[in-house]
Amino acid sequence: MTILRTSVELALEPRAAFDVLVEELTSGLTRLAIRLEPGANGRMVEGATVVGDVTAWHPGERMAFQWRHPDWQPGEATEVELRLEPVDHGTRVVLEHRGWGGLIGEPDELAGWFAGEVLSPLLRAMAPGALGDWITDRRARRPSGAQARAVYRDPLYHFPNFRVILGELALTREDYLLEVGCGGGAMLKRALESGCRAAAVDHSPDMVRLALQENRDAVLEGRLEVRESGADALPFPNATFTCAAMTGVLGFLPDPVAALAEVRRVLAPGGRFVALGSEPELKGTPAAPEPFASRLRFYEDDELAELGRKARFEEVRVVRRGLEAFAREAGVPEEHLPLFAGGTPFLLARKR
Repeated sequence: MTILRTSVELALEPRAAFDVLVEELTSGLTRLAIRLEPGANGRMVEGATVVGDVTAWHPGERMAFQWRHPDWQPGEATEVELRLEPVDHGTRVVLEHRGWGGLIGEPDELAGWFAGEVLSPLLRAMAPGALGDWITDRRARRPSGAQARAVYRDPLYHFPNFRVILGELALTREDYLLEVGCGGGAMLKRALESGCRAAAVDHSPDMVRLALQENRDAVLEGRLEVRESGADALPFPNATFTCAAMTGVLGFLPDPVAALAEVRRVLAPGGRFVALGSEPELKGTPAAPEPFASRLRFYEDDELAELGRKARFEEVRVVRRGLEAFAREAGVPEEHLPLFAGGTPFLLARKR
């Protein structure tokens, strides 16, 4: 019987490691169109097909699945087990899939499957390019996980930007605001203090859930909705909003003109838009370190204005605003205040 086995050691206690693994496995499988239903009576479902049934579920110790027999070999039975073993300073997580080799047959075919479907993706995931992409997505481009939720629930280094954006928008109770890339909803919370209505999008499921949790009262009052969506296909009708905002998003957009054109589309005539720029001077600083920096687009002021014009905004200008006083007020550590000392670019645009 062939056994596929892999392991990793984590600096976590077994129960904490188990909980994190269940959360991350659930979200990871969802991205692969497989639904994990955790618990003693749980299962894994791909499309309409149940591919695995939980046979053991002991938090902090192990979980096991009976892997369903494939259609073409109904007599085959395999077992997947995830064990958590206490070790010095943490937990060893061991994954075993027992009986798998019989589904493939000859040893050279098994070697081909293992090299092509297991080793190759694993080595690619550990290579600098893919690892840098994963870190960038995880922490900034499409935030997910407990660490990202903690950061974006209370994004200290974004508060100075929020102050400028909200100051430029000068929201009133009559406004209907759209935020593109809302993260954990921290700016929405401050915007809603004006009495306005708001809607927001983010392409991270974790951030959508967090923004809804952090602004629960406004959601219940019918003053806020948050949807999972990309920036280049906003799920709103034409001419819906009086104003829109974008902070910490522009540099990550693969097609910024398409995204800004979508913002213009959903703005009503006279609608105003404010976006934080992405300036080259930040590259390589704590505000844009690697691996983020090599995956960000940076814009000089004239390039930033040109994005607005290409998106067909009729009134476009770039202004620079000092953020140091706002950073001090927010409690940014003294050693990081120089990041806010110069003038920070903001794109201001209006739809006639």
